[in-house]
Amino acid sequence: MLIISVVAAIGLYYYADRLVEQRLRPATVELLERRFNSKVELASMRVAFTRNLSVRGEGLTLRHEGRTDIPPLISIRVFTVEAGLRDLWARRVDRVHLEGLEIMIPPRRGKDMPALVQPAGERDDRDSEDDVHIGELVAENSLLTIMSKQDDKGPRVIQIRRLRFDGFEFSKAIPFEAAVTNPTPHGEIATVGAFGPWNAEAPSLTPIDGTFLFDADLGTIKGIGGALHAEGNFNGPLELIRTSGRTRTEGFHLSSGGAKFLLLVDYDAVVDGTNGDTILERVDARLGPSRISASGAIVKVEGAKGRRITLDTKTQGGRLQDFVKLATRVQSSPLTGIVNTTARIDIPPGEADVGDRMNINGTFDVGRAQFTSQTIQDRVDELARRGVGRPDDETIDDVVSNFRGSFSLDNGRLHLKPLTFSVEGANVRLTGHYDTAKERLDFQGELRLQAKASQTQTGWKRFVLKIFDPMLDGPSAGTVLPISITGPRDQPKFSADLKKAILK
Repeated sequence: MLIISVVAAIGLYYYADRLVEQRLRPATVELLERRFNSKVELASMRVAFTRNLSVRGEGLTLRHEGRTDIPPLISIRVFTVEAGLRDLWARRVDRVHLEGLEIMIPPRRGKDMPALVQPAGERDDRDSEDDVHIGELVAENSLLTIMSKQDDKGPRVIQIRRLRFDGFEFSKAIPFEAAVTNPTPHGEIATVGAFGPWNAEAPSLTPIDGTFLFDADLGTIKGIGGALHAEGNFNGPLELIRTSGRTRTEGFHLSSGGAKFLLLVDYDAVVDGTNGDTILERVDARLGPSRISASGAIVKVEGAKGRRITLDTKTQGGRLQDFVKLATRVQSSPLTGIVNTTARIDIPPGEADVGDRMNINGTFDVGRAQFTSQTIQDRVDELARRGVGRPDDETIDDVVSNFRGSFSLDNGRLHLKPLTFSVEGANVRLTGHYDTAKERLDFQGELRLQAKASQTQTGWKRFVLKIFDPMLDGPSAGTVLPISITGPRDQPKFSADLKKAILK
């Protein structure tokens, strides 16, 4: 009898895993089908008894609503489960580890579907009665794909290097932490927060909220550079997430320029999780001491690599010299002053440098500007003296200038239409362009002086020019002269066409 009992015990030990497996497999499939509103396929499941119960499964696939016209909602290459046998039947699991996890969030069907989101932390007692509690769930190297609501736009794919849930339950918001690799700009995102409760009817409406840290190398975006550190928070359903945060970029620079600046940004934005399109509701930036405000959008363009960036910007009280040194390779800015601008920036996707792809249209004014070149400043001072008809008055010195105009930048060319430049007694009006690649100017326009032509000179020249005063008179100026500014930026050629003015 003793021998029979021993043999029976040994047999029960060796076949217990098969008995558990026979009950566990259908129970697992039934639970997942109910919780995820999906058709479940499970290629294999093996149960083993060690110190605790160990389960290994392969080829787990969940098709939302049984649909075969879209990829599976969830697919897992391999999963392992560790639990005590008694705990398992009480729907409690110590640990679950996933390999090859891929999650595909389908778009909602029907434009008028009501919001089915439960506030984070709220749980349905009816669902919680037969819920499963997992002490720790860990997934390595996973993919999260969120399909677009628009048929002509591709999905949003997120690479999750590591994902960990504590106290996982379907019927409540679950604490999580994740490490995400961001492709462009390349860097790592560390995030913690709460996910759920899972919305089985409309997975894209499952809520998520949390905080994040992001460090990236902006040099992975062609045309710009700098070390970016960002932090902020996010919340909302997966398909429409609201986020706020701040960034700090050390050594921000453009490839077309030589100077590096500290760039600080605070923002509020809304992200369409189905395609990654971002609406920038508020952007407050500081480049050195200059402040810039903006709003706009970053959207995916079908058939193109990258996204289109459109921004409406405003700069108040900025330092002109900072923007000149950011955009060009000058050692020192040829001009200093306070600049105010309003501009619309459009950066289409592409492989070229940001500066070559950028299109800008706007208006600007520069107040109390002075030239850093003493030679040019001396000419401006001389222009002011002659403009008021006192060419020998040395007290007119270090004259400040004022600039105003409309501009556009495209294909590396800065077009001014027109540019007005004024000092005491003189006003210049120009149109033309500046080639940023070749650093050459080509502007034409007119010079208007308060004084008559003869009053701008001394000695015999003053006497001779009295003859031409009537011919050079303008309707609201003492003298009007056609002028041009052409040539390289460092040595521009200034010329006044007196003959053309007389024949006019």
